[in-house]
Amino acid sequence: MYERPTLSHEAASGIMQAVLGSTHHQNGAPAGVACAIVGSLGELIAFGAQDGCGALPRKLASRKAYTSLILRRTTTEVKAAVDAGQIDMDRLNDPELAPMPGGAPLLVDGVIVGAIGISGLPPADDAAIAEEAAAAFNVTTTGSAASQTMQ
Repeated sequence: MYERPTLSHEAASGIMQAVLGSTHHQNGAPAGVACAIVGSLGELIAFGAQDGCGALPRKLASRKAYTSLILRRTTTEVKAAVDAGQIDMDRLNDPELAPMPGGAPLLVDGVIVGAIGISGLPPADDAAIAEEAAAAFNVTTTGSAASQTMQ
């Protein structure tokens, strides 16, 4: 029997807390970012926002995570494909898709178990944070996402 790996609430919350705890302006103040983690079905598992984060970044973080999950790549790659005419957003007909940098899939043994979305900073910074968090996500191979690390 095949057991599909999953993303636990504990692991998702840990990723979110690590991102929000490590993202600051040079003066040490919170950067005002939002972080959303979705599971393998696109369901929101963890969400948080720093002080000063506006309404739009809060919504976009979830949409970026969802986009990365559904299209199975970073949203930086999605944006490049849309810009190159390789993905037609109108044909996909999903108003929750957000082809803008800041989303990245979360993998366990090569299987997408969820995705992270970051919003609130310039697009390149959102993308760097999301992709760094996804790269730092480490799990056991027992079928569930058990741990994560982020420096």
